[in-house]
Amino acid sequence: MTHWTKLLLTACSFLLMTAMLQAQSFYTLQGKIIDEENKPLSLATIRVLPADLATQSQTDGSFSLRIPAHLREISLQISHVGKEPVSRALTAGQYGQFQLIRLLTLSLKLTEVEVNAVRRNTASSNSSILFDREAIEQVQPLSVANVLNYLPGQTILRQGVSVQGIQTLNLRSATNPATLLAGGSSQARSVMETQNLNETFGLTVMVDGAPLSNNANMQFSNTSFMGMFSSNNITNPDGILADRAQRNGTLYSAYGGLYGGAQANTGLDLRSIGVESIEQIEVISGVASARYGDYTTGIVNIDRQAGITPLRLSLQHNDGTQLISLSKGMKLTPALGNINISMDYLHSNDDPRDKLKGFERIGAGLIWTYQKRKVSAFKNTLSVNYNTTLDRTKLDPDEGNQRMARFSNRSVNLSNRSNWTLRKSWIYDIEFRASYGVTRSESYDQWFLNSSSLIKIAEATETSTYEGRYGPGYYLAFHHIIGKPVNASARLQSNSIFKLSAGNTYKLSLGADYRYNANKGPGVLNDPARPRFDDQGYKNDRPRSFDDLSAMSNIGFYVENVFITRFLQKPLQANLGARADMQNGFFTAAPRINTSWQPLKGWSVSLAYGIATKAPGLSQMNPGNVYFDIPLLELYSSTRPEHQLYLVHTEVIKQEQLNLRPYSSATAEAGISWNTKPIKGSLFYSNRIMKNGFISTNTLVPVTVENYAYDTPVPGERINYYKDGSKTTYYLTYSGMHNGSYSRSNSVELILRTNKIRFLQTSFDLNTSYYHTYYRNSAPTVDLGTTGQSTVDYSKEAVFGIYNQQEASSTNIKSTLSANTHIPALRMTVVLTGEIFWMSRTNTYTSSIYPAGYLDKNGKAHSLTPGQAQSNDYIHLRRKGVEGGVRNVPSSVYSNMHLRLSKEIGDVLRLSFNAFNVFNIRPRLWGGTGYYYFNGQPSYSVAMAFSIK
Repeated sequence: MTHWTKLLLTACSFLLMTAMLQAQSFYTLQGKIIDEENKPLSLATIRVLPADLATQSQTDGSFSLRIPAHLREISLQISHVGKEPVSRALTAGQYGQFQLIRLLTLSLKLTEVEVNAVRRNTASSNSSILFDREAIEQVQPLSVANVLNYLPGQTILRQGVSVQGIQTLNLRSATNPATLLAGGSSQARSVMETQNLNETFGLTVMVDGAPLSNNANMQFSNTSFMGMFSSNNITNPDGILADRAQRNGTLYSAYGGLYGGAQANTGLDLRSIGVESIEQIEVISGVASARYGDYTTGIVNIDRQAGITPLRLSLQHNDGTQLISLSKGMKLTPALGNINISMDYLHSNDDPRDKLKGFERIGAGLIWTYQKRKVSAFKNTLSVNYNTTLDRTKLDPDEGNQRMARFSNRSVNLSNRSNWTLRKSWIYDIEFRASYGVTRSESYDQWFLNSSSLIKIAEATETSTYEGRYGPGYYLAFHHIIGKPVNASARLQSNSIFKLSAGNTYKLSLGADYRYNANKGPGVLNDPARPRFDDQGYKNDRPRSFDDLSAMSNIGFYVENVFITRFLQKPLQANLGARADMQNGFFTAAPRINTSWQPLKGWSVSLAYGIATKAPGLSQMNPGNVYFDIPLLELYSSTRPEHQLYLVHTEVIKQEQLNLRPYSSATAEAGISWNTKPIKGSLFYSNRIMKNGFISTNTLVPVTVENYAYDTPVPGERINYYKDGSKTTYYLTYSGMHNGSYSRSNSVELILRTNKIRFLQTSFDLNTSYYHTYYRNSAPTVDLGTTGQSTVDYSKEAVFGIYNQQEASSTNIKSTLSANTHIPALRMTVVLTGEIFWMSRTNTYTSSIYPAGYLDKNGKAHSLTPGQAQSNDYIHLRRKGVEGGVRNVPSSVYSNMHLRLSKEIGDVLRLSFNAFNVFNIRPRLWGGTGYYYFNGQPSYSVAMAFSIK
């Protein structure tokens, strides 16, 4: 049975389930949404829980909902852009009563405001964390990355640091930065950083229901050439910038990093997403609903403002950073609906004194919302977004090597959401979402080299023997990559509600989704005559076009079943779902379950389990061909050009359209939440196992070439050369991309919140996170490095040993405590936030000196039992190995403190002040040659926001 047949049968089974369910009757619930001035509010969202039904108010503020007759109690959740959400509990006897609901404008004069993120059970997950508009405002963010720094376990960064380097997100994992410090094991560093790439790549960002995909990003140097973390990567040239350790903290002393400004093989760069038009951010780090596919570690759902809003102008300044943003939501006509427009401009200099390193972002968005009501309700939201970013290090005229770099992205994205509310007995509504985006990405860096008098130049792109050429060894070397990622997606979903028995509700959702990823860019534009790295183990790089690569198409079907019933006479809700996907030609199945039971009023117990899969991106499937340039004859004469001969054999190892499997995660989660006085909170434990992540390993290939001889050179004539009848075999290695990264993460997250203490006008928030992650690259590799096989004996049957990869683990414990003072009469908030870093530990496991197998002269692999590997027959394959050890960096607890202040002056002006490391806490660790700093220097930002109705 083919994969496509399996998918078709799965989809048919989903559809047939609807025929086995019985129809039911409905109550009609009607009402009207108004503001504090009794004016109607259109496009307010009215949601019914626990059935998860939704509708929107009309232009006159009215709404109508059909409630299944067997639902005896519901919670009505009403929200509108710029308004305080309202929750109203109703019983069956109240369904016939007209509901007049007043929403107040969000401001600091309200009795209660949310200044921090909150954890809630949503339709997407048991353990979602939500940032509403006020919580976003309080951060004074430059991008979404700054907001997400306030998640449990994350570190709050200086504003300037947060935009000078790529910002990705890793959820519920201990990716310990201690491995980046001097003295840390390079093997532990490699295995952890590889897994970190996989985990950030497995995070999906959704904006208004449309995925922002990094699958088609190819802005990365050829990993087959020198490996994933080599210095061949395009990067900001940190060497020409002053060390930033004392100012930013050692972990952010440079902006090049292990993978520099390149964005492929990792997660989406969150610096590119501005926040001016965002209404809410939902972060899912547990088990997500079955409607979400192509992810492994988490989901970030971003909902933007769609509705009538005041004209708002925001200005923000921090060190060398300025942000200007403008937004407005307005009604076109009752027939044409509403339109929202937003724009922002960000300009940041790392050091205003020299302005060598900088980042810029320009963003603009338009959202058009239209709805009409006939027999069925129809709502459509069309979004158009433009975004451009420029991350660069300018040329320093005083720097002799002419180093500089730039990374630019210019994108246009369109997305559309449509919803038909049919309210039939067999189908309640239908949703359709589609998106299309195209980006132009350019990465460039340069370095003047003068390391030799001449270089050998080979340019063949197919296996052949030919004459190469010589070139000068002093030149301006450069990397230049131009990509044009194209991403498209579509999703169709139907929702039906049925009565199973008295008091039991069943909601069935059936859906299908499709994703398309391609890259139509010119590709790698490097010049073989001006390579950054020349002749690395006979390997050299070549130009290549991305437009020649095959596009990726992934399709999936899903079913989601939401049961609302009672267990031991207490409310129980269970979300049972499953996905069936075809990803890179592989069929995957992913069951999901989220359950929530309320044994006591205000208390809930949650259990969840789910499998998620992530397809490889174009950069993993097409890392770049390997070009081995083996010199056969090398003759050079500076006085007789005719006697110059560089005869070379180029062996090409194809590394395109690799047969990589999707990598997967299996997550189990348990939690308890309580909403009681005086303290409410939640405690969640999760275990996540990730398998088949993408890694690059040393791969050995034997290359046999014919030997050549030549006659004595004759003046004025070309050198005559010929085969001499002998052959030579070279055993060469390259970095091959494989499935094989494995991790196991255990996490505990505690979130506590007090009610406001009235005489202090203050509430307190505490979150503490414990993360422990074990990492292993499970794909065996050839190890010829400093810790590997020391001798190669070609007289033996076993020539090269194959070894298991390095293992490591890390543990992080961190707490964040906030004191939130909110004085409604003064329309002011003061938030003091303290971070406590309890532990940052790395454990490197001792690697075995014995091989797990070997390669013979022909490159064929053979396995060995432990007894065979330890016998004297294979003593020549024993390697040096790596001694294990535990590092705590720093060895003691340290903290950081931040201050946020916001003050409204009427309904027109809002002033904000933010101080990072307000008390200048700078713990240090002596590293043998200098100090390591664990907090950046104090940094201050101010912001003003003008609102005009």
